Amino acid sequence: MALSEEKTLFAGANSDDSSFIELYDYYFPKIYNYVHYRVADFHAAEDLVSLVFEKIFTRFESYRPEKAPLSAWIFSIARNTITDYYRRRGLIHFDSLDTSAEVTTADPDPGDVVCFNEVQQHLIKALSSLKQREREVIALKFWSGLSNSDIANLVGISESNTGVIIFRAMRHLRTILESQGVSINA
Repeated sequence: MALSEEKTLFAGANSDDSSFIELYDYYFPKIYNYVHYRVADFHAAEDLVSLVFEKIFTRFESYRPEKAPLSAWIFSIARNTITDYYRRRGLIHFDSLDTSAEVTTADPDPGDVVCFNEVQQHLIKALSSLKQREREVIALKFWSGLSNSDIANLVGISESNTGVIIFRAMRHLRTILESQGVSINA
């Protein structure tokens, strides 16, 4: 979303419920994917996403556009909500990736489903070998679709550092997957 569109959406959402619905519709898939990646329990992820949007709605007046882009503010709420979730459970770090993803074609070939599930298991294992920051940046980039600039603002690093982290993490994942005999088509 362009900065001008974000400012317009913010201005409307701050004063109008239909604009908040537009904001919700735009950010829901991104937030849901991010939370679902970070929390393995499907039901907990749904509850956390609801909590994130409740916090966004009730704290909207505290957002300051001059301090950070709206997306960074929204994802920081999601990130903090996930951190609180794990703290309440006494967990220090979280290594989760939903293992229940399904092939979404209408009539998947059984061989394709088996191959997809096998590659997914290898990917889950490879992702768990990454450092916490690398997993977070990968989640924000590929599960939430954020730009490097947005990730940099959210995580508190430079945009170029974000790119380096993504590049190195992807190279590391490729090396691990290839060592496991998983074919990478890129």
